[in-house]
This record gives sequence, structure tokens and C-alpha cells, in this order.
Amino acid sequence: MPSPILIAIDASPAASALLALARRYCRPGEHELHVLLAIDSTFAVHDKPAPYTAEELEQYPAACEEQRVADQAVAEAVQWLREAGFASQGCMVAGQPVEAIVDKAQALGCELIIMGHRHMSRLGRLLDPSISAKVIDRVKVPVLVGAT
Repeated sequence: MPSPILIAIDASPAASALLALARRYCRPGEHELHVLLAIDSTFAVHDKPAPYTAEELEQYPAACEEQRVADQAVAEAVQWLREAGFASQGCMVAGQPVEAIVDKAQALGCELIIMGHRHMSRLGRLLDPSISAKVIDRVKVPVLVGAT
């Protein structure tokens, strides 16, 4: 059975670097790749990809767009990985990224987490430690951090 690996992305163009990193270190048939994108719950209109109603589009245009972009990023990542020969699936989760990543990795029994790191100033790290640092502190599996 293929070993599960979690790839935590965002909807930025930097996500492609994480997918390339996964492709470099993982092997089709040996690893099953799970793509996760967490968005702030205030920007989640639906739990799963679904069409928006006219009322939702009118009342929550920014949230609908945020979720649409997130759903599209996950779908494109999964498609790219499948075209590279990997068994892959993905999901968008509404919630705090650290909790979403840790919970998903534990639920899947992942042997590795691949995620990005944004370069922050010392003051920025002091005021708000990075998501990758918080994940590393909370999991018992290796975390491969790619510079994004």
C-alpha cells in the first residue's frame, strides 16, 4: 500500500514549487500524495466545491472568490500530480492552517508533510511564528519545508 504524504499548499504561484519538490522526492506507486489547502473559515461559503447561489454571490462576493480560487488551486495540483503518475487527492479545508495540516496528517497517518516557508523578518517571526514552525512543533513525522 502506498505511503501517504501530505502537501500543504496555498493558492499562490509558489505552490508549484512544492509540487515539484514532492515529485522530486516521492515515487509513483510508493507514495500517495494528498493536497491540502486551508482557508480562513470566514472565507468559506461551502464545505465542499459546489455552485454558489445568486444570494451567496451577492452577499459574500469576496468569500466566494476566495473559495473558488482555493478549490481551483487544489484541483490543478491534484491533476498535475496525477499526470505525473501519482495516486493523488485533495481538499480545501476551512480553518486555521496549523490545525488543518496537523489534523489531516494525523488522520491520514502520513509519513511526511511537505509545505512551504515564507521568508519573514526577525520581528515578523517574533510577533507571529511561521506556520511551518508551528506544524513542526506539533507533529511526530518529518516535515520537508520548501522555500516559497
